[in-house]
Amino acid sequence: MKKSLIILLLAFFSFSTSAFASFTATSHDLSVFQTAQHKLSVGLWSPTNDTVELSLYSKGPSGQLNKVFSTSVNVGPTSNPAEFSVGYLSAGTYVVKGQFQGSSGSLGPVSLNQVY
Repeated sequence: MKKSLIILLLAFFSFSTSAFASFTATSHDLSVFQTAQHKLSVGLWSPTNDTVELSLYSKGPSGQLNKVFSTSVNVGPTSNPAEFSVGYLSAGTYVVKGQFQGSSGSLGPVSLNQVY
């Protein structure tokens, strides 16, 4: 009886952890050279219909990340280019992270472009 209960609990917990698995993709460093209004352009890909929490972080001198913009995006099983106005950014280094609800996904070309 105890073995059955242990096996049942193990099966439940292994299902629980895999059901809530997610995947984070991180871009390369992006440089901003002057303070101005910017837009974020990013290609998103997922093998299934998925929701991605897309976040832009400023990167400090010792590598610490501070979130400056975040949004949720639905992405299908194809490549989806997306653009977002992220407001005024100071000169510095930035990183984009995509938190996919599913177990895989990727960020395609990522860029920060000044809005004129």
